[in-house]
Amino acid sequence: MKKIYFAAFAVICTNFYAQTKKDSINQMDEVIINEGRFNTPISKQNRNVYVISSETIKKLPGRTLQEVLQYANGVDIRQRGPFGTQADISVDGGSFEQTVVLLNGAKVIDSQTAHNMLNLPLPVEAIERIEVVRGPAARIYGINSLTGAINIITKKPTDSGFMVSTYAGSNFEKDTQDTGDTFYGAGVQAGAVLGKEKQQHILFASHDKSNGYRYNTAFENNKIFYQGNVQINDKNEILGSAGYIKNGFGANGFYAAPGDKNSTEIVQTTFGNLQSNHQITDSWKIMPRITYRYNYDDYRYLGNSNLAVGRSQHYTNSIAGELNSTVKLSKGEIGFGAEFRNENIHSSNIGDHDRENVGLYAEYRRSFTEKLDVNIGTYLNYNSDYKWQIYPGIDASYAISDAFKIIGIVEFHLLQIYI
Repeated sequence: MKKIYFAAFAVICTNFYAQTKKDSINQMDEVIINEGRFNTPISKQNRNVYVISSETIKKLPGRTLQEVLQYANGVDIRQRGPFGTQADISVDGGSFEQTVVLLNGAKVIDSQTAHNMLNLPLPVEAIERIEVVRGPAARIYGINSLTGAINIITKKPTDSGFMVSTYAGSNFEKDTQDTGDTFYGAGVQAGAVLGKEKQQHILFASHDKSNGYRYNTAFENNKIFYQGNVQINDKNEILGSAGYIKNGFGANGFYAAPGDKNSTEIVQTTFGNLQSNHQITDSWKIMPRITYRYNYDDYRYLGNSNLAVGRSQHYTNSIAGELNSTVKLSKGEIGFGAEFRNENIHSSNIGDHDRENVGLYAEYRRSFTEKLDVNIGTYLNYNSDYKWQIYPGIDASYAISDAFKIIGIVEFHLLQIYI
């Protein structure tokens, strides 16, 4: 028997920018949004997209990526500990698995319910901007972006140097339920950048430690992140990044209060990404990438007192490959691509799981006039657990003036399951 499920999403919104006489005006280069296949000026975007720039990040009272994202419109960050200890992310009411996070266009997929997707060792000093896409975006970014996508773009330093920062603080309260010590927190971060004409490198490492802010909320976080860019020539560029993070923390009240009063958790994540851009001809460009991610999650419901009871360990491996391409036509532009991802989960309480995901993209965009832009395309996906899914859609924008634009999005979800 074959069952077909059909769903459609439609969004119509307006972008309006008001300016008063007291506002100052600064001329800036237009931001180019990095979609999977197209690089689109933000003025030509047909979606509800906004950008958190590095200048804005400097002004925000946030020391970590998670804290910065708290100030993004429509983004819900649920933190269970300070300084990026643990946080879940969603957009406009969606679940964690319905929002995709990307690092320079490479998807950060957490196969274990997306719970540890923000376990990234990325310092805010290395972020050039954060692109937030609100609304259904599966046609562009795949099945993990039903409610939105967040693309983190890192810097390409033009100068060389290094930095060291440190902090320490206390709320001057005592842990009366345990040691009687005064609560405190301290940390240090060191970074170095090398900016040359044909290559740029970034290396950051940090250590944060605290005995908590109430009983059993102590944590210790260690992070390291590297990124390298190499411009072989005007038509070929290589980008690689790698990182490691280990968070250990007391999880009092994190999941099952009040019974988890003594629970603890350790999360380790290792990732690597290698991608490149190649301008084959004046009109044809290809962008291959490969990504690997390993995650280890060790939850101890009774803490360290009895590891034989109430302990859950999850080992997750994910390797993905993606190839995107764009071809410029006399009228418009075509983008197409394919991706493959293998996910393996070994769990102490739910057993072993292995699944594969294959996706095919195709889209066409054209500016019919200086004010009217239209994109149409589809994403075809096969998952070894959920079988075939297809996400066709169309989006368009019409600029009434420089300050007022109407955007319309229609995206469908067709699902076939054989039972």
